[in-house]
This record gives sequence, C-alpha cells and structure tokens, in this order.
Amino acid sequence: MDTNVIAQVPPETIEWLCAEENPAVATLTRREFLGLADDAATTALWERRNEYAPVATILERMSPDGSWATPGKDYQKYGGSLWQVHFLGELYASGDDERVQQAAAYAFSRQLADGSWSCNGRSSAAIPCLTANVGRALARLGFSRDERIIAALRYCVGLFDTFGCLTCGSVDPSVKAWGARTDTLNGYCHMLAPKLLLFLDEVPRKLWPDGAETLRDECVRVLREKQITRCLPEEARAFGEVFWSTPTGQRAGVRERFLAEHGDLHFKDKPGWLRFGFPLSYNSDALEALLALARVGEPRLPEYERAISVVREQADAAWRWKLRNTLNGKMLADIERKGEPSRWVTLRALELLRHFGG
Repeated sequence: MDTNVIAQVPPETIEWLCAEENPAVATLTRREFLGLADDAATTALWERRNEYAPVATILERMSPDGSWATPGKDYQKYGGSLWQVHFLGELYASGDDERVQQAAAYAFSRQLADGSWSCNGRSSAAIPCLTANVGRALARLGFSRDERIIAALRYCVGLFDTFGCLTCGSVDPSVKAWGARTDTLNGYCHMLAPKLLLFLDEVPRKLWPDGAETLRDECVRVLREKQITRCLPEEARAFGEVFWSTPTGQRAGVRERFLAEHGDLHFKDKPGWLRFGFPLSYNSDALEALLALARVGEPRLPEYERAISVVREQADAAWRWKLRNTLNGKMLADIERKGEPSRWVTLRALELLRHFGG
C-alpha cells in the first residue's frame, strides 16, 4: 500500500472529495483513502448518505412493495427494480432505511431457487453478471452474511465448476448451449471477472462456499493474462459474421472450426474499458477491474502496469478524474455530469493507486 499517493493529492482535491453534498464519498475518502478514524462528525455524515440526491430520487420513486416496475421488467435498462438495487449498492445507500430494506425484500423475492437472479424471472435467463451485481449490492446494504447471498455466490461458483470458464449458460443439459463459451471468440466473458471479484469482496471470506477461491483465482488469471484491457480479438468481427449467419441449430462447433482455421488470435484493447464511468452496469472498465483486483488483495504485477498507467494518465493536474462514460439519461436519477470531474471516479482511482502505488 502506497501512502505516498496521499501526499501527492492537492489539499483542494481532498477538500472537494470531502464535501458534504456527497456523504458517502466524503466518508469513504476519510476512512478508506486517508485512513482516518471516525469522529462524531464523520459518523453523522455517514448516516446522511441517503440524502445524496441520486439516492433520494431513486427511493422517492419506489413503490410501496419495494419495486420500481412490474416483475417482468425487473431487468429493463436501467429503470428495472433489480437495477435500482444495484445502483443503491454502488452509491452506498444506508441499509438501515426502511425503504432500502423493502427494496431488498423485493429483490430477494425475485431470487431463484438456485440462488441466481434472472433477466425475466425464468431460470433459463439467469445470468452471473446480474447475480453478482445484485448479490454485491445486497451484501453491501447489510446482508453480507445472509444465506441467500451465500447461495447467490454458490450459483456463480457452480457455473464455473460446470463449464470451466467465466460464462453465462444453463447447467440443465436439456437447455441449448449459450453464453460466452460458445458465442464469443474468447470463449469466456472478460467483463464478468471484475463483477465476480467485487461480489467476492463483499462476502466475508470465511463464508465463501467451496470453490470460491478457485473462482477468484480464475478471475484474476484472465485479467492478468489479458493485461486487464487487451481482451478484444482482432478477429472478432470476422467470427461474428460467421457465427451469427449460421442457422441456430448448426452453430455447435463454429467457434472451434474458426479457431482451427485462423490460428493464434491477436488481441487489442477493448475501447470502452479505457473510458471510465460510474456507476457501471454489466460491463466494466480498466479502473473497476483494477479496483476489483485491489479489493481481493492482489499485488502489483508487471501485467497490470499498462492499465495502472492508463488510470494515472487520465488524472488532471489536480488529481481529479472525469466522468467519461455514463448511464445518465437512462437511469431514474442522473449521477454527476459527463465530461466533468467525478468524485466517484476520482475516489475509485485513488483507492486503487493507493493499493498498487501511484
């Protein structure tokens, strides 16, 4: 952990991060970045985090049953009920609020028997990125030791155990194979790795189900192997044209034949991963991926150097990072402004630089 990073941040930026208009960022800056013990003022500020305008707006628009839409639209971008739970978790909403507890109860009511969450309530549409996002949010909102959260993590572990890679798909052999393992040239879902690591971080390690350590190591491996961002095969467009033009019933083996014909793949940066945003959805970026690695205790390695440099280079002279990617206009409440310095992005960048060294 590099405490020298703290000394490099201008006092004006620390003051900006500690502004009370965003109680969560202000408190986390003091606790997590500066390493200060809570005093009465900090404790009081933390208790006010549901007054933060985006949190307040989301909660004001909630129905009495804890939902924001009909069950069939739980996953509708980005106004569905499960998305609101995810956003509340990302914004560090207070789980002591009865409205948040009602939202959590609704989310748990939509959880399937195997621990997963589904795009449409059916098991055939259960996906690990949604399960990791909702599970992480609920854990942060006060349910980290709840057996239902452990069940969600167990579902994610089970998918990896079944398929041997990070992917969507059904463990039911009667369901047609689908997901990254069959439908993408990589053969796994790169953007799932940070989501799973962040979910793991929110659950006490002693409660991790069997296989969770192996899942953690696989997430770390794929991020390290691809140097965080170099995960897009140059051949992806050509593969997509072949795969999606093949009749559905004839797609089995298309990926394997393509690889046999084209030899080694050539990887390049995934462009969106170089534009940092908050909050993120099912996709990720280099900043979040590095943050996920930091939170599960990964040391600085040569494979991470380029991504760390990308993060550092995007800071301005005042050590502030702009919001370059946003879901504003699609969510129930906008969060900061695109193109302007972001407290959320800045805090996340400083946290990972403090861990890895700036």
